Amino acid sequence: MTRVTAGSTFPLTVAKDDEWTLVLHFSSAAIARPKVLLDGEELFPLAAGYGEYFSGGLVAVAPDGLGVRRRTLRLARGTHPLKITAAGGDTGLLFRLRRGTGATRAQDVADAVAAARAARHTVLFAYEDATEGLDRTTVALPGHQEQLIRAVAAACPRTTVVLNTSSCTSMPWLADTGAVLQMYYPGQEGAAATAAVLFGDSDPGGRLTQSFPADDDHHPVAGDPRRYPGVDGVEEYSEGIHAGYRWYDAQGVRPLFPFGHGLSYTSFAYSAPEARWTRGGLEVTFTVRNTGRRAGTEVPQVYVGPSPDLRLDQAVRVLGGYRRLTLRAGERRRVTVRVAARTLSSWDARHHRWTLGTGRRTVWIGASSGDLRLRTGAQVGGGRR
Repeated sequence: MTRVTAGSTFPLTVAKDDEWTLVLHFSSAAIARPKVLLDGEELFPLAAGYGEYFSGGLVAVAPDGLGVRRRTLRLARGTHPLKITAAGGDTGLLFRLRRGTGATRAQDVADAVAAARAARHTVLFAYEDATEGLDRTTVALPGHQEQLIRAVAAACPRTTVVLNTSSCTSMPWLADTGAVLQMYYPGQEGAAATAAVLFGDSDPGGRLTQSFPADDDHHPVAGDPRRYPGVDGVEEYSEGIHAGYRWYDAQGVRPLFPFGHGLSYTSFAYSAPEARWTRGGLEVTFTVRNTGRRAGTEVPQVYVGPSPDLRLDQAVRVLGGYRRLTLRAGERRRVTVRVAARTLSSWDARHHRWTLGTGRRTVWIGASSGDLRLRTGAQVGGGRR
């Protein structure tokens, strides 16, 4: 720790053109953090409005409790004036300024690879530091994490990647790894929950609530700035009813992982589908059997195709309902999923009302929107109109 005088200026020497990440740790409130000027530019300016209260994300606080702000930029070879000022008062203010460069990143990767080569199994945590009020510019992992994952997986094929991310993430390294565990931001018991799943004490029973695109070029808003990030401050929600997994079905685009996807430490089989119309909607019944050697959790999902009678825009298929089951090894269970009449209806903007989609409708049953294992059908509404 070094005590510095307010307004001190230091020469920052850069040996070659490189990408630098400067990380500021500080003991003050966020709005009273030190001011850091590099080449006369403030590196960590206060965000406008409420933005300052939604800065940071997953690693907004250092392990010792200090606040954290980061900035990544390209620096040219040479000497750059670095000036730091802080309102420390009588008691002073503790802060650290750390840096990451191409050389430090290369050493970090080398250390990780050496550890992976010496291990039978490797668990590698990757993150995306998202927060409210800050839109994502890519579905790729930030920084140089993709290169790190590839290098570690090459050294140890039994590499499990744990993702602490806010949303969908592209995974060009997927085929090189042994497994991926999507934990999102799991909260203060996240470490215990992650360990329980990794060691098999708990079945990974979660299912994706969104489709994961393969990359930045294959998702509903790709290539259309009017949809995202908007033009002149205006975004257009022009996909209509084809949002989320419905867009992938309508466009014939295969996602990296489909809506509803999720694996278990056991396996399940589906059989004997039946569907019938009741007064309140469709009643879909089928059998699920645990075909593995341990207990596990499955989330069977029911999807329904379009109505032949409606002259309205309809999705290729819509989620009608689902059930969450925990079955012992070898156990089978007859499952019923009820699809409400409202789910089987479409909004008629001309007449300003919901209209039931009558007629013969296809019913699919599966483990996700992309893993449809059974197919049947039912007459909705008692006949064609």
